[in-house]
Amino acid sequence: MSFLRAAARQVVGLFVGDWLQSVVVLVIVAAGWFAVTRFGAPALVMLVALLAGQLVWFARSEGRPSSSPR
Repeated sequence: MSFLRAAARQVVGLFVGDWLQSVVVLVIVAAGWFAVTRFGAPALVMLVALLAGQLVWFARSEGRPSSSPR
């Protein structure tokens, strides 16, 4: 039964992580859209940096082993 709970927790974690990452990307793109229309090219550079940063952040968090009591 412990195996099934752990497997279910992993599956739910994958969906929640994907949805969270999607929401973060949409917020960054929306904020970038408004910033580019107001500030031009410098805002575009910031948009690219933010998107790259969120990609690194989520990749590191997914790659980190989860601590589970044995």
